[in-house]
Amino acid sequence: MKHIIRNWILTGLILYGLFGFSAVSSAGTWEVEENLMPTRRWGLSTSVVNGRIYAIGGQDDTPQVSKVEEYDTEKDVWTEKKSMPTGRFRHATAAVGGKIYVLGGTPNNFQALATVEEYDTKADSWTQKADMPTARMGLAAAVVGGQIYAIGGAADFFFPTGAVEVYNPATDTWEKKPDMANPRWNLAAAAVLSKIYVFGGAVDNSHQKATDLVEEYDTKTDTWIPKAKMQRDLHGLSAAFVNSGKIYTIGGQKWKGKGGFQNLAGGPTHWTMYATVAEYDPEKNRWAIKEDMPTPRSTLGVSVVDGKVYAIGGWEGSCCGDRDKVEVYTPDGWPFPKTFSVSPQEKLATIWGAIKQKE
Repeated sequence: MKHIIRNWILTGLILYGLFGFSAVSSAGTWEVEENLMPTRRWGLSTSVVNGRIYAIGGQDDTPQVSKVEEYDTEKDVWTEKKSMPTGRFRHATAAVGGKIYVLGGTPNNFQALATVEEYDTKADSWTQKADMPTARMGLAAAVVGGQIYAIGGAADFFFPTGAVEVYNPATDTWEKKPDMANPRWNLAAAAVLSKIYVFGGAVDNSHQKATDLVEEYDTKTDTWIPKAKMQRDLHGLSAAFVNSGKIYTIGGQKWKGKGGFQNLAGGPTHWTMYATVAEYDPEKNRWAIKEDMPTPRSTLGVSVVDGKVYAIGGWEGSCCGDRDKVEVYTPDGWPFPKTFSVSPQEKLATIWGAIKQKE
């Protein structure tokens, strides 16, 4: 009974903001799309070009997936595109100027890749680009000012790295930046103006230890600042920014010991998958819990189209569970302006203007 009471007290403290969280809100709604992703997979990455989502790579407990599938959100239709030259999963993608760049990943869950490939969505073609200086898998990527920041990840056999490197697509060159103070892989990241916010991640090579840390990277000053922590330590979560000025973290996994989902041999695995959706306000440095995703999962693809967040694929904890689901989250206050305005001091504006955020 004491344990039950203590747990309820702790829950109350979290809900009422004593740990940087506000009360639970049911604001926002989820819906499940009828058409599933044609190729079921986890460890994929998704990016948006011209309002269409591209699901790239991944794994389904078979040889790594190199397929590329385009999702038309208006028509709820999937179209197969030209496959990626290097089959991989646990990679990152980022879109700049109508092209998608695929960074790192692994072909076999042990070896980290430095490989970078560019996908031209208009020509449906692939081009090899300059390798990352640091080979890694389970990294995060974010775009600021037309440049791609590759953050964190793991070297061979999942040893975490704090490496931060920035890629200039115009010159096909890389530049090293200051490392994160807390190396991690299977993390999430989202960019707001000139700053990048990094969430969670695994902190050792056992897959069992994760973090609840949130850190802000200022690309103008090359400095890292700690921010309000997440509700729990997670890895395999995803993050997305919408034009309301908020970031949403979605899903993830946590080591829980015995029990949970069934593995290939029919026995219990040691993971708990989460459906949690948390809203982070970068200006107020504050969290709010939102409506859960219908399907708990990790290592999913998350992309934003017209202010709605699309959660695609991902691992549900078993060997053979569904990995092709498409679920759509409409945040509270939708629809949002198509352009995102700021004050001259790069503060989030209270009135929407005409200054458009750079991709």
